[in-house]
Amino acid sequence: MGGQKKAMWVLFKMEDMPSKEEMRKRFSNLYHIYRDHPAIDSKCWWVNEERLEWGAFYIFKSEELLEEYLESDLWVKEIPERWGVKPEVTIVDPGPILCKETVTAPENSWLT
Repeated sequence: MGGQKKAMWVLFKMEDMPSKEEMRKRFSNLYHIYRDHPAIDSKCWWVNEERLEWGAFYIFKSEELLEEYLESDLWVKEIPERWGVKPEVTIVDPGPILCKETVTAPENSWLT
């Protein structure tokens, strides 16, 4: 599929959010889903404990693949069931994508 890359900003607002350490543990257990997903070039999780928010910033290979992802069972069913809340989504056009390193495993991939 052709097309330019597209990005997605995802925001989860939770009244009873797990700790940052618990979130990291959960994310690490799900790492393989995103590493192996053919539509996703990159994903960065983020957490704001003070505001009880967390989410991710994705870079997709194309707008078509992003739209397919948003219609997938993983996004429509599994993610809301796993976290108990439907996330807010904003689709954006990414600027230059700069990466200093490539992470291939969840271990030691968290910036502290």
